[in-house]
Amino acid sequence: MIKEKVEEVGVHFSTRRSKRDKYLFVNRLAGKLQEAGRTLQIFQKNQESGEGRHLVSGKIGGGWIFAAAYDTGTKMLNPAYTYMPLDGKHNFHQEMLNVAIYSILSLLVAAGAVFVSKDFMTYGLGMKIGVVLLDLIAVYLILRWMKKPDNRMNMNRNSGSVAILYDCAEQSGKGCYAFLDHGIMNNAGFFEFATQVQNQPVMVLDCLSDGEELFLAYKKGCEHKAKEAAAAFDLSVHLVPLTDEEYENTALAEFQNGYLLCSGSMKDNKILVKGARRSTDIEMDLGRMEKIEQGILKLS
Repeated sequence: MIKEKVEEVGVHFSTRRSKRDKYLFVNRLAGKLQEAGRTLQIFQKNQESGEGRHLVSGKIGGGWIFAAAYDTGTKMLNPAYTYMPLDGKHNFHQEMLNVAIYSILSLLVAAGAVFVSKDFMTYGLGMKIGVVLLDLIAVYLILRWMKKPDNRMNMNRNSGSVAILYDCAEQSGKGCYAFLDHGIMNNAGFFEFATQVQNQPVMVLDCLSDGEELFLAYKKGCEHKAKEAAAAFDLSVHLVPLTDEEYENTALAEFQNGYLLCSGSMKDNKILVKGARRSTDIEMDLGRMEKIEQGILKLS
């Protein structure tokens, strides 16, 4: 049941950013799929952001491959943050801005701590105790912001998609389902997995728990396959053809035959997803998620 998978992925394993959290989640996922009799493969690769572990259920053959990023990201501080599934450059700039905001906050708190402590020896006992407490709070905040705190709730980005894929993998023994690491704060996991795939069609699932409309993006020239895929869903799916340049600016860039299924709203020919990487990312449309799951099972 999709509801049970949503609860498991989105609540019990809501953060999957640290090495420990990802290890626990992948082990749980692998254990449940092994119980269901699925053939599993694990691909690992070391990179600057840490070791990536990608879990694949089923064989990478000639049929559809369905993939979703299972890791989670840091909390976004920019109140105007909007995620764009088809604009990797925009997302990279937003990540850099978030790092800058955390750094500025850390510097401001450090400067404030120095300012209130500069005449420490002249303060009375009560004042000294107060300054020490403020300094301890400052150290805590600086260390927390240097580490970049996890976003605690990540239903739309990307627990909902992972839950759909998880339920499909448990139900279907003939499909191929890839759970990829390092796919939320950058696209490294998708690029790594692309080396394992030849020209098989790959559908990336992103932001599917909530959103105004459903979109399927693909490279121009692949209209027939895209229409075939969209027809499998008992939902209204807007087709979004991409030029070569636009395709290269997405998580699909390294796939020869990639498609991206996501939800959001369209503005100025860009798909926008609001509310991601925030504590308010808890909304879900279970009815639509079940229909998406049924569509994937039809294609598998």
